[in-house]
Amino acid sequence: MKREVFETRGLRIETTVDWNGRYYIAYRPQCSMYFRDRRDLMKWCGYPVKTPTRDSLVSWLDSLEASDIQRKAPIVEQDDALLKATGFGPECHDVDNDATRMIT
Repeated sequence: MKREVFETRGLRIETTVDWNGRYYIAYRPQCSMYFRDRRDLMKWCGYPVKTPTRDSLVSWLDSLEASDIQRKAPIVEQDDALLKATGFGPECHDVDNDATRMIT
């Protein structure tokens, strides 16, 4: 999967999604850090509130979160529908159904 990149003078942030969620790799001269939490990333960047660079970084992070939510939503609905149609969930294990036998 291609990484999304945010670049400004003296800072580069790359991000992508793995099985455990979104992660960020941030680079500054002489230093790089790995983050899972957005707040820790913002704290490490150290931009003051109400500066144009911080505002553009926040809007970029917001757009990433919105795309993550949009990408996850249809998959969850599809998996629930598939499970109800073909799965052996709690709805299939009716207490009154004594005709079901276990094969060992």
